[in-house]
Amino acid sequence: MCLRVGWVYFVATKNLDTRNPDLMFTDQYLGKHVCMSEKPLAAIDSPLSILVVDDDELNQRMMRLLLKREGYRAEFASNGLQAVQAVKSGSFDLILMDLQMPVMDGVEASRQIRAWENGGSHTYIVALTASYLPEKGRELFEAGLDNYLAKPFDVDHLRNILQYSLESRKAGPAIALEQPEPEPPASEQLIDFQRGIQQLGGQENIYKDFLNDLVEELPGRLENLQSCYRNKDMEGLYRAAHNLKGVSANLGAVQISDHAKRLEKQASQGYTESIEPLLTDISYIISVSIEAVQKYIAAGK
Repeated sequence: MCLRVGWVYFVATKNLDTRNPDLMFTDQYLGKHVCMSEKPLAAIDSPLSILVVDDDELNQRMMRLLLKREGYRAEFASNGLQAVQAVKSGSFDLILMDLQMPVMDGVEASRQIRAWENGGSHTYIVALTASYLPEKGRELFEAGLDNYLAKPFDVDHLRNILQYSLESRKAGPAIALEQPEPEPPASEQLIDFQRGIQQLGGQENIYKDFLNDLVEELPGRLENLQSCYRNKDMEGLYRAAHNLKGVSANLGAVQISDHAKRLEKQASQGYTESIEPLLTDISYIISVSIEAVQKYIAAGK
C-alpha cells in the first residue's frame, strides 16, 4: 500500500548525515509517496514503547485516549527535562514531543536525548506542533528530530506514524512519513464540531466530554492570559496562548485557536499595548464559544 503524503518528505536512516536539513519541513517534495507493506501491523502483537511529552493536561488526556483506542499504552512527561530523565531510565521506540514547554522545550530535550544516545540506539522522535516549521528545519534536524505531526492532527495521521514506527523498528533504516498541511476551516466558523469529532475517531460522546472539559477550563485559561499581560510576563503569555491554540484546534474550536495564534505571535514580539485589544477579542470569542458548546451539548441530550 502506498500512502499519499505531501508537504514534507525526507529519508531517515541510521546514517543521519544522509538527510538534507535544508529540505526537511519544506514543501519541495509535495506529492511524493511512501510505500508500506500491505499487511497491517497489530499493536497487540508488536507493542511500541511510547513516551508522550506535553505540558497541557487536556492534550495529554486526548493523546492517552487516541493511543488506547489504537491498542497502545504510553508514559507521559510534562516537560523536556522529564522526557530526558525518562529516556535515561527506560527504553522507548517512539517519542511524541511537544516543542513549546516550560522548564525545557522539545528541541533542547531532543538535543540532550541524542547526546545521551551518543550514536547508539536512535529513538524515533516526532514533534507535536501547531506552528509552521520550514524556517526551523535546520534547527530541528540538528537537534535530532525525525518527523512531526501538525496540530490539529487526526486519527489517521497518528495511526500512520504508529504503524510506520512498528515497521521501522523491524526493518531498521526507514523512510519517514509526514502529514499534509490541514485545510483551514472557513474563517467565519466558530466551532467545527464535525472536525472535532473526526479527530477523536468519530466518537461524538467522547468528543463532547473533552469539549465540556475545555469549556470548564476556558475561564481559568483566559484569566491566566490576562494575568500574564498585567504582570508583563510575555514568556508566560506566549506559552499560555500557544497551549490554548493547540488544544482548541484539536477540538475544532476554530476561532479560539485563531485568536490565540494572533496573541501568541504578538507576545513573541514583547510587551506592547496592542496585546490588550487582542485579549478583549479573545475574551469575547471564548464567551460566545462557550454558549455555542452548551447549546450543542444540550441539543444532543
